[in-house]
Amino acid sequence: MITKDQKIAEVLTKYPHLKEKLIERSPKFKNLNNPIVFNTVGKFARIEDVAKNTGEDLDDLLAFLNSNIE
Repeated sequence: MITKDQKIAEVLTKYPHLKEKLIERSPKFKNLNNPIVFNTVGKFARIEDVAKNTGEDLDDLLAFLNSNIE
């Protein structure tokens, strides 16, 4: 189960298919395709931070991520 405190890079490394799912969900996630952004910010940004920075509702984002790993 993905939680708000996990790092985005950790989640996408474990579940690589989620990157495309997020980009399909919103163009706000296109930065995930930028290796510089992913390798720097991704190691520090938690799911909670990602939700805040993209304007996503945290609970909706977590539900979306978790429903796509099962």
